[in-house]
Amino acid sequence: MSKIEFLRVSKRFEGGGEALKDVSLVFPEGTMTFLTGHSGAGKSTFLRLLLRAESPTRGEVLVNDVNVVKLPSRKISAYRQNLGAVFQDHHLLTERSVYENVALPLKVAGMRERDIGRRVRAALSRVGLLEKERFGTRALSSGEQQRIGIARAIVNRPKVLLADEPTGNLDPGLSRDIMTLFEQFNQIGTTVIVASHDTELIGVMGFRIIELARGRVVRDDDATGLKERKGSGG
Repeated sequence: MSKIEFLRVSKRFEGGGEALKDVSLVFPEGTMTFLTGHSGAGKSTFLRLLLRAESPTRGEVLVNDVNVVKLPSRKISAYRQNLGAVFQDHHLLTERSVYENVALPLKVAGMRERDIGRRVRAALSRVGLLEKERFGTRALSSGEQQRIGIARAIVNRPKVLLADEPTGNLDPGLSRDIMTLFEQFNQIGTTVIVASHDTELIGVMGFRIIELARGRVVRDDDATGLKERKGSGG
């Protein structure tokens, strides 16, 4: 599951304006894309539609040719297991350890404890925090907390990784480190979509940039969304 299509998608909230207006976009499998635009441009709504946290007023959201808008409620949980999501607010459980926070999606999915341990440690190793698995989350810096949020998002080995302003509270050096992590996940074939207002940072990374304004696509640079991966031979 990783090819994504938005076909003439609009979203109007009751009592408000249209958050998205007639948006049509294609995200090929294994690509990395940045969504940018001012606050209220529609970036978060776009990601929430992909997560099936919201449904569009009009249009279709296709993931590998399946219209997720029409998924029955009983199938939404299984659909989301193929998605990883990272937020500006890490949503960490402060009374739980780093290990327990990252393990949570696997426990919800009913995985065996032995397999959970292997997956959690692999995810923590990917974000460089394996040595802090027993720490409480309050003891971590903001950058470390964001890395734990990323580890939790990838522990299920999702085909698609979504991030909503993941560097919003971080300084420029840490922001670059976090974006480099997303790039590394893309290099192993994960489809990555990151919403970010940090135009200076995303502008130098060499990936597709889609800009939203008042719910419409006003810019789409590098329409293929493709970047040569190291060792891919082109």
